[in-house]
Amino acid sequence: MRKHIYNNQGAIIPLSLMVFTVLIILTAATMSISIADNRYSIYQNNKMQAHYIARSGAETMAAYLIEKSYRESFTNMNNLLDDISNKTSNATSFLDGNFTIKTVRKTVGSKEKLDIISTGNYRGVSDSVTVTLVVSTESGGGAYNPSSEENALVALSEDSNIALELSSGAFIQGDVAINSTKENSIKFSGGSNYNIRNGSLYLKPGTDPKIVISTDRGSTNGEAPPEYKVPGVPNGQWYNNWAFWKNIENGVKFSSMPSYPSSKYPEPVFPSFPNIDELPQPANPNFTTPWVESLYYPITEDGYYNSIQPSSSRTITIDLAGGNRIIRVNNLNLTGGNIELKNVGENGKLFLYVDNSFALGSSRSLNENGIPDNVYIYYAGSQTVQIDGSSKFSGNLFVKNADINFTAGANMKGNIVTLGTYVNIAGGSSAHGMILYAPRALVNMSGSAQIKGSVIAETFKRSGGSNAGIIFAPTSFSIPGEFFGTSASNIVIRYDQNPWR
Repeated sequence: MRKHIYNNQGAIIPLSLMVFTVLIILTAATMSISIADNRYSIYQNNKMQAHYIARSGAETMAAYLIEKSYRESFTNMNNLLDDISNKTSNATSFLDGNFTIKTVRKTVGSKEKLDIISTGNYRGVSDSVTVTLVVSTESGGGAYNPSSEENALVALSEDSNIALELSSGAFIQGDVAINSTKENSIKFSGGSNYNIRNGSLYLKPGTDPKIVISTDRGSTNGEAPPEYKVPGVPNGQWYNNWAFWKNIENGVKFSSMPSYPSSKYPEPVFPSFPNIDELPQPANPNFTTPWVESLYYPITEDGYYNSIQPSSSRTITIDLAGGNRIIRVNNLNLTGGNIELKNVGENGKLFLYVDNSFALGSSRSLNENGIPDNVYIYYAGSQTVQIDGSSKFSGNLFVKNADINFTAGANMKGNIVTLGTYVNIAGGSSAHGMILYAPRALVNMSGSAQIKGSVIAETFKRSGGSNAGIIFAPTSFSIPGEFFGTSASNIVIRYDQNPWR
C-alpha cells in the first residue's frame, strides 16, 4: 500500500488567526458592553442626583408657602398665591445642577389644591417630582383651643442664643418644636439617658442638627446614624460632643414652624377692666376675715374692692348664684387664707380683675375643689405673681406683663397666659392639664417641678430633676377667645394626604 505523508504544520497559522479574530470580537463586544454599562451607571447616577435636586426644590417651595400661611394676613397670602399660580420659574442653581418650579392651582371636589412640580437637572439629565398642597380658608376669632396642641414644648424664638437648654440630666416627655436655627441654640448636658423621651425634636427644614445642637455625648463614627457619619473615617474613630442622637429618643425630624404671632399662636390681647363706676361699691372695700362665731365670710354681689385679704387660715366664700360674678380688686392677697366658690351652677364663673398685686401663699387655696373653667383671673399689675409652696389653685390666670413665680410645692390645675418675659417654676411645683402660653417669656424650671400639659414659650430652660419637666398631655380646659382678640379669616396651607408623586 502506498503511504501518503502530509505536512500539517501550516494549518496552525489559519487556526491561530481564527482564534485571535474571535478573541478580538469577544473583547470588543465585552468592551462595548462595559462601556454601555458604565454609561448607564453614569446616567442612573445623574438621574438620581437630578431627582434629589428636584425634591429639594419642591420641599423648599412647599415649606416656604406653609410657613408663610402661618404668618401672613388673608390679603397678603391671597395675593402671593395669585402671583405664583400657574407659572413656571426661572432655573435656580443648586449644587452642580439646577431646578425649575411650575405651579398648578386647581379644584378637586370641594378642595382647592396647589401642585408644585419641580424639575431637577444634573449634567444633562432631568427628573421631576410633584408635591400637592391643600389651600383652605379658616375663620378667625372664637376661643383659642389648647387641646389642639400636639407638642410638649414649643420654643418660638428665632434669634435667641439659647432657645432650649436641658442640663444636669433634665428631660421632657413628648415632642419638642424649636424655631431657632442659630448655632448651639439647643443645649443638652448631663445624665446618660434621653433628654427628649417618647418624642422627637422638630426643626425647620434645611436646619443642620450638627450646627444648632450642642451636646456632651460622644460616639464612634460607626455608631452614628447613616446621615450623620463622617465620610472616609473608620467606624472606630471616636468623637466627643457630637452624638446628639443620644439625647433624643425618636430622633430629629423636620417640619414648618409657626412663628409668633401667627394664626397658630396668636398674640394675646389683654382685656379692658370693668369700669369702677359701673360696679357696686361694697360696705367693706377692704374685705378681711375677723373672728365671727359662724366663721362664714361671704361675697354675694359684684363689686369693686381695694383689697381682699383673708387671714388666720379662714376662707372667703364667693356665691356665684348660678351665674357669673364680677369682682375688681386692687390687691388680692391670699397669703393668710383661702377662697372657695358656692352655687356655681352649670356654667357659673368668677371673673377677678386684679389691678396691683396677686399672691397665693403657702398651703392656701383658690377654688381647690372646683374645675378650672369656673375661675378667670386677669392681672394687670407689675409686681411678680407669687404662688407659693403647697398652695392649690384651680383656675385660669391671665397676666399682662408681670413675672410669675411658682415656689416649691405649688399645685395648679388650669391654664396660664402671659405677655410677661419670665416664668419661674421651682422644685416640687406641679401643674395638671395645663397650657402655659408664654410666647414672650423665658420659662425656667428647676428641681422636681413638673407640668402635665404643654408649654409655649419664647425660650425654655430646665435644670436637674429626677422626673420629667414636662409630660405632654392634652388639656380640656379652655382659654377664652376674647383674650386673643378677634381676627379675620386666614389662608392655611397644608400638605395633601399622600402628597408626593
